[in-house]
Formats: sequence, structure tokens, C-alpha cells
Amino acid sequence: MQPKPDYGKCAEFLIDQAKEIGLEHSIVECVEGKPFVIMKLEGSDPSAKSILLSSHTDVVPVFEERWSHPPFAAERVEMENGDYKIYARGAQDMKNTGSMYLEAMRNIKASGKKLKRNVYIIFSPDEEIGSVDGVNKFVETQEFNDMNVGFDLDEGGGLPAPFSAVFYAERTNCQLKFTAHGNTGHGSQFIEGTAIEKLLPVINAMMERRAKEKAVMDSFEAASRLLRSGEVTSINLTQLEGGKQPNVVPATYSVTFDIRVSPNIDLAEFKKFVSDLAAENGVEVEYSRPHETTSKTPLDRSNIFIDTFFKSLDQQNFAYKPVVLPANTDARFIRQKNIPAFGFNPMQNTPILAHDHDEFIFESEYIKGIPVYTQLIQDLANC
Repeated sequence: MQPKPDYGKCAEFLIDQAKEIGLEHSIVECVEGKPFVIMKLEGSDPSAKSILLSSHTDVVPVFEERWSHPPFAAERVEMENGDYKIYARGAQDMKNTGSMYLEAMRNIKASGKKLKRNVYIIFSPDEEIGSVDGVNKFVETQEFNDMNVGFDLDEGGGLPAPFSAVFYAERTNCQLKFTAHGNTGHGSQFIEGTAIEKLLPVINAMMERRAKEKAVMDSFEAASRLLRSGEVTSINLTQLEGGKQPNVVPATYSVTFDIRVSPNIDLAEFKKFVSDLAAENGVEVEYSRPHETTSKTPLDRSNIFIDTFFKSLDQQNFAYKPVVLPANTDARFIRQKNIPAFGFNPMQNTPILAHDHDEFIFESEYIKGIPVYTQLIQDLANC
């Protein structure tokens, strides 16, 4: 659990799983104390592009008093219909996915089948805090380069619907702060050229842009807004900072916006809109993640991995819809290396509870997801 995950115990548990299943395993630390656990099932043609199954080990904090079950006990609670809820922090985000990977690999290994391509599973650190010391660094290592990845399966999420989402793209984190400097003095005077005066038109312009984006969102059918939210750019004013005391006009004032830019618009054009707005009003602008780029895997069926992915689900009569993820995952760093990546989770008819109190999954959906992954991994590795 962030902010101080016990990554050592995570690694020990995962290595034990790899040994039990019969997978090769190793640990890589891009930053000391933040291990990547890498598992490998070697294929008959190790020179071929490999399949990567991505997962992360960290979870967000809990407010334990708001939980009806211990958040790290993974309690099974029987329902009236005979199914079970499994309560645990990370049950949805994303320990269910990592666990299904392991069970799918256990099935494949036990079958004795030899797959064509190498299959890797990585369990990475720090995803919940932006992956600055996580996959962001790992993709620059020789170890990652040697994996020769051709396709990445990353985290998805259960949906309260009879189908799953295939996240082929995600919005770009574009959090930024505008800072204005101006004249100061006693609060009883009509001082001109203040920091606040410079910021107000910036705030107004950003809120006007927000209203336009929200109008697009409101134009979607109500039933589809959840799935289509990633198609619009969200803009929210989250912080106003400045001032020393009520009778002193502040010399410096700042406003922070949390912005998630849709991959359906040009990121460079949006950033130009921001920089022009700052310049016109004499304020500074600073991005919290200046190197973030558009993250999108085109749905190009001429790519053998993309085509195989969809064919596998179709042949399993598995219902899905391509969706733009409104948040961020480690898949964005894989895509930056021109590797196609899909976020996917086979659990359906599941309420969205990632990061929420009393996070749980339905045991039946978890169990049904394992053979979906088992077949999908084999199809991808043999294509």
C-alpha cells in the first residue's frame, strides 16, 4: 500500500508462485527497493516477438474505518445466490488481473503445450503514483529491450455490463499550474496589475473550454457516458494558492487544473492553446508531467497481434467494446516504444470499485475470466 509499499514481501510471494507454476523468474530494480518481478514461459521460437502481460504490485491507501471487512484479508462473503464477494484493497485494481495471469499460465504449463513465442509477466512498482520509478524507467533498460515485446496486455477493469472494455487508448495527464506575479500593497487600495487580475481571464478561458467539453459529454446518450468519457477532455480547477493575510494584496497567485486530454484531439494544439493563453495574460505555466504524450494503439487489424486478439475473443463468443480509458495505466509507456498495447479484463457485470471503500470482485466472474485469458494468451503466443 502506498506511500510505503512492502515490495520485498510482494516479490517473495510472486517468486514462490513462479516456482510453483514452473516459470523462469528474475528481479530487476531500476530504483533500489522497487523491484520488478519478471516471469517467463519460453517459446519454441525465442527469436520471435514476445507477448507481455503487465501488472502492478502497489495499491492506493485505505480508510480502514470505512470498510466493512478487513481490507487486506481477502475475505470471501457468501451471497444469497451462492456466489461470493471477495473483499480486498486491490481486488479490482489490479490483483485480480495479475492472479488470473498466474492461473492462466498455470493452466498452460500444466497442459504441456509448447507455445511459439516467449510469454512474460511483469509485476511492476509505483503505478499508483505515476510510475516515475516504475515502468517509465523499465522500458529504457536493456532487460526490457531483450524481451523483444511485440504485444502488451495491460490492466482493464470490470464493468457493470454484460461485456468487457478493450482499452486501446487513454487520455493524457496534462495537470498544470498557472502562476501570476503582480503588484502588491495594502488591501485598502485599488492596486492595478495584480496577480489575481492576470489570473482571472485565464481561469475564465479554461472554464469556458471545460463547458464546451462538458457539452460534448452531455450530448452522449446517458447509458453510454461512462464508456465514452475518455473521448472528451476533462478540465477541473483543483487548487487556488496565494495570499498572506486578508489586508495584503498578494504579489503571487497560482491556479492548478487537473486536465486529461482525449487522444481524439491534437495534444500539441491543446498545449499551444494553453501557452498562448498564458502569454496573452503575462502568466507562467508549468506542467506536472511535461513528458506525457498521446497514448493510443490504432485498431489496425493488419497487425497480426491486434487481429489475433479480436479473433480470439470472437471465437470464444466473448462480448467486448473498444473504449478510450479516461485514466492512465502503465500501457502508455509501452505504447511510447511503438508496441501495441490493450488494457483488458474479462470480468463482467461487476460494479466499478477501484480505489473505493469495500472494493470487491465476484468470485464467479474471476473464475470465468481465467479460461478467457488462458485461450487468449495461447492464441497470441502462437500467432
